Amino acid sequence: MNHKDAEFDPQAESTYECFDCGTVVRATAPDACPECGAEMRNRRTPIE
Repeated sequence: MNHKDAEFDPQAESTYECFDCGTVVRATAPDACPECGAEMRNRRTPIE
Protein backbone atom coordinates (compact mmCIF):
# COMPACT_ATOMS: atom_id res chain seq x y z
CA MET A 1 0.00 0.00 0.00
CA ASN A 2 1.19 3.49 -0.81
CA HIS A 3 1.73 5.54 2.35
CA LYS A 4 -0.52 8.29 0.94
CA ASP A 5 -3.50 5.98 0.48
CA ALA A 6 -6.22 5.87 3.15
CA GLU A 7 -6.95 2.44 4.53
CA PHE A 8 -10.27 1.22 3.21
CA ASP A 9 -12.75 -0.65 5.38
CA PRO A 10 -16.17 -0.71 3.65
CA GLN A 11 -17.93 -1.21 7.01
CA ALA A 12 -16.26 1.70 8.82
CA GLU A 13 -17.59 5.25 8.75
CA SER A 14 -15.29 7.95 7.42
CA THR A 15 -15.57 11.67 6.70
CA TYR A 16 -16.53 12.60 3.13
CA GLU A 17 -16.60 16.03 1.50
CA CYS A 18 -18.56 17.19 -1.55
CA PHE A 19 -16.45 18.34 -4.52
CA ASP A 20 -19.02 21.03 -5.46
CA CYS A 21 -20.70 22.54 -2.38
CA GLY A 22 -18.29 21.45 0.39
CA THR A 23 -20.86 19.57 2.49
CA VAL A 24 -19.15 17.24 4.98
CA VAL A 25 -20.78 13.98 6.13
CA ARG A 26 -19.81 10.89 8.16
CA ALA A 27 -20.85 7.78 6.28
CA THR A 28 -19.69 4.34 5.19
CA ALA A 29 -19.59 5.18 1.44
CA PRO A 30 -21.97 7.87 0.18
CA ASP A 31 -23.05 7.62 -3.47
CA ALA A 32 -23.62 11.36 -3.83
CA CYS A 33 -23.83 14.56 -1.80
CA PRO A 34 -27.10 14.73 0.17
CA GLU A 35 -27.28 18.50 -0.51
CA CYS A 36 -26.50 18.85 -4.23
CA GLY A 37 -26.03 15.31 -5.62
CA ALA A 38 -22.39 15.82 -6.67
CA GLU A 39 -19.51 13.37 -6.18
CA MET A 40 -18.06 12.95 -2.69
CA ARG A 41 -14.42 12.29 -1.72
CA ASN A 42 -12.97 10.65 1.36
CA ARG A 43 -11.19 13.44 3.25
CA ARG A 44 -8.44 11.02 4.35
CA THR A 45 -7.31 10.62 0.72
CA PRO A 46 -4.93 13.37 -0.48
CA ILE A 47 -5.99 15.36 -3.56
CA GLU A 48 -2.43 15.61 -4.97
